[in-house]
Amino acid sequence: MKYLIIITLFATLISHNAGAQTLSDAYLLSNQRVNGTARAGAMGNAFGALGGDITSLSINPAGIGIYRTGEFVFTPTITSNNSTLSLNGNSYTDSKFQVKINNLGLTGLVKINDGNSGIISFNYGFGYNNILDYNQNFYGSNANSQTSFLDGIVNYANSEALTNGYLNQNIKDVQYRDWPTKLAWDTYLLNPATNSSGNDIDGQYKSLLYTNEAVDQRKSYTQTGGINEFTFTGGLNINHQLYLGATIGIQNVDLSQRTEYSETFNNNGAGNTNSYVFGENTSLKGTGYNFKFGAIYKPVDNIRLGASIHTPTYYTLNEEKNIWINSQLLENYSSNGTNLYDYNFFSPWKAVLSGAYVFGKMGLISVDAEYLNYASMKYQRSSNSNDNLNDVNTQISNGFENALNLRIGGELKVTPQFSLRAGYEMYPSAQKNSATAAISPLALDNSQIYALGLGYNSNKFFTDISFRNTVNKYALNEVQPNFENLKLTNSNNKILFTVGFKF
Repeated sequence: MKYLIIITLFATLISHNAGAQTLSDAYLLSNQRVNGTARAGAMGNAFGALGGDITSLSINPAGIGIYRTGEFVFTPTITSNNSTLSLNGNSYTDSKFQVKINNLGLTGLVKINDGNSGIISFNYGFGYNNILDYNQNFYGSNANSQTSFLDGIVNYANSEALTNGYLNQNIKDVQYRDWPTKLAWDTYLLNPATNSSGNDIDGQYKSLLYTNEAVDQRKSYTQTGGINEFTFTGGLNINHQLYLGATIGIQNVDLSQRTEYSETFNNNGAGNTNSYVFGENTSLKGTGYNFKFGAIYKPVDNIRLGASIHTPTYYTLNEEKNIWINSQLLENYSSNGTNLYDYNFFSPWKAVLSGAYVFGKMGLISVDAEYLNYASMKYQRSSNSNDNLNDVNTQISNGFENALNLRIGGELKVTPQFSLRAGYEMYPSAQKNSATAAISPLALDNSQIYALGLGYNSNKFFTDISFRNTVNKYALNEVQPNFENLKLTNSNNKILFTVGFKF
């Protein structure tokens, strides 16, 4: 039974690696959150009905029409990401610290009418917003395991009857599903089985480990990069009551993950310690294009209503997967192989309804409700690929559902210059747990964001600062023994600082 389980788990790894397009990547690309200015961040990014902030160009383009002057804004951030991995009753904590640019923007307007009726102005804006931050580190370990990952490799090789000649080929001539076995063969972690005469049995293998030899295991994850959106927006101010806008969004995708799984063993107590590392480096790069249009309407001075539609983002993507093994035995050996993919992807349509109430000069409260149907995500093969993507697209349709994201924010004017702000965001999981067991990581709870901030505003200059805390909980299912059901808690703390000038 032990070896049957190992073979099944190893086959899961092979099926996961054999195709670049996964349900996890689809959800990652589509489950985006705007990270703009410190003011918007402090108010939960609930700016669909407010406008007048460069962040709104990625939410409701009609917000460009609220501007009465030109503006330049710049927002650096300081981020601390803390991750805790729970494994076999133990917790392993890791962290990552970074400083980067969260937002940059410039707006202007062309005055058309000095009165209060008709088209008052044509407004335009150019913005840069971070919409996905992928940076985090985490790890876990397990001591004295009686089951090794090499057991899975050996039993897979035997079940497939992979010949010595086949494994001796150049890795490019070996099927991708057999690459882990090929790498183990190259690095002397996989040995030929022998008959009673001591001769090799072609197509039958054994591990270099002794029977029931204990191994110490460790797996680490390093994730870097994100998705940034460049926005080009134009809009109209009509009667100081109706605002219309449209945005062309161009997204830059740059995501990387490195995983390393290692085992250390001592030749059943012989004293000389041996080890190996099985690693995978994945890089996803590409460009996405979308179109947003929206409106803001003020039926009375105190009330603002907003609505916007976002088309699916169309991505052209290039993915590189490099897997490798380094073994440290009596001598050191290494082997690796790299596979390249290119494909296209469509994220879901998005609809945003917003409302805000302004308490004169005292403050305001604002709410955004954002609807997405994640089941409509779709992969599409590129002109350079013959991949059949029907199966993964069917899995997406069956494994995801719609979601309603909620953003709430408020602002209180302490003085005409100083403001206090608070916000809350809730992003429910759109994964159907019963149908998406193959997803890793699998969201275990809704993602929630709590935010606080304050700001200073003069005639020509303003500055804002905010603090945002995000907590996400996931389950990870890895193929290596003892790493099948991991619990990951990721706590992200971010400080945003915006400096802006009006002209």
